[in-house]
Amino acid sequence: MAKLGAIEVEIRDDLAQIRALLERYIDPAAPSLPIPVKSETIIQDRIKDFTGRKFVFEAINEFLRKNQKGYFVLEAEPGVGKSAIMAACVVMLKRRCVTHFNSQPDGIVSAETFLENACTQLIEGFGLKDKYPRLPTNALKNNIFLCDLLKEVSAKSSREKKIIFVVDALDEVDWKAQTSGSNVSYLPNDLPDNVYFIVSKRPEFLTMPTANKTVFDLMKYSAESLEDVKAYLGKRTERSQLILDWIKGRNLQREQFVRAVAEKSEKKFIYLRHVLDEIEGGTYNDVNLNDLPAGLEEYYQKHWGQMMGREDDPLLELKVRIIYFLSQAEEAVSGRWLAKSAREKNVMKVQQVLGKWNSFLRQEKVGKETRYTIYHNSFRQFLEADETVQSAGITLDDINDDISDSSTGGAPL
Repeated sequence: MAKLGAIEVEIRDDLAQIRALLERYIDPAAPSLPIPVKSETIIQDRIKDFTGRKFVFEAINEFLRKNQKGYFVLEAEPGVGKSAIMAACVVMLKRRCVTHFNSQPDGIVSAETFLENACTQLIEGFGLKDKYPRLPTNALKNNIFLCDLLKEVSAKSSREKKIIFVVDALDEVDWKAQTSGSNVSYLPNDLPDNVYFIVSKRPEFLTMPTANKTVFDLMKYSAESLEDVKAYLGKRTERSQLILDWIKGRNLQREQFVRAVAEKSEKKFIYLRHVLDEIEGGTYNDVNLNDLPAGLEEYYQKHWGQMMGREDDPLLELKVRIIYFLSQAEEAVSGRWLAKSAREKNVMKVQQVLGKWNSFLRQEKVGKETRYTIYHNSFRQFLEADETVQSAGITLDDINDDISDSSTGGAPL
């Protein structure tokens, strides 16, 4: 993982003018807000090789400049880089914003978790620990305490500076535990002056505050996104001798490679990240440019075939069960948990399978144990819909029952 300081310098160099505009709204002398560890991990991962998106930050700057308060809603399809934009926004604001990243693979999906993070960051960031040494008992049940807190910190803050929230992936919030008819994550309807939410979601309906809302549809900026895709490809190819060797080995020019892969990507950065990583890793040593997957769906299909292997593979059924449990697990899980869930006594067999799936699994250390989650929610959804997985005779109810049976005190084994 790249060092965060180096990443921040890189963003400053690429977007120095925009960063300077956004920094006007914060107090750079104030301490950074206490971002949760999992959100920090997501931020570091998503801003690796971050490139472009200047037009998005220009829109955010205009929103903050022209409005007394409100919601800026970044909408886009999966895989085009919403989380990376939100992560870069946090970095450019020097972490002087209330930060919350929803993530199904990481089990960050509840309104209660958002309320706890938001209230905790406001209390610590505005010196209210003595007044609120702990959160009130009702603070996580609705947005009443958050709204009261916003009024309090808004009254204390400088009129020249703004209280900014950055909340990613509202579409991944689990609504089941929320009060019927409430806004997603109990977002406040009425904001005090000088309070702003920058949020992201897929282009689907969510119950949200409607007042003072600006929707930015990233999918309408096709030409700008294509230029950013090419810039990202240019940066990655320039830095990687392995990718340059792959290009030269096929008698291609770098510009030719960039144009072709940009078109195949359908402007989805998650596709670029996976394909370029796998070129570097040797997956496509025997593949020509024309044979690279065309689009994220085809990439997932080809990768699924590689993951599963031959039809006569003795581990095939175990592989299907492992990947299906991973796709349904609500938090990072260990190899032992997966072995127990899949009813496989030999944990080493499970670890052998996991070791071949590094491209799509994010690993985290919990003590001495490694736990795994699927890297991106778009792949999780592909797996849930894939006929090969379903053909193994495993239903969603079976999986949920097994997960429930295999849980030990709510923590993955």
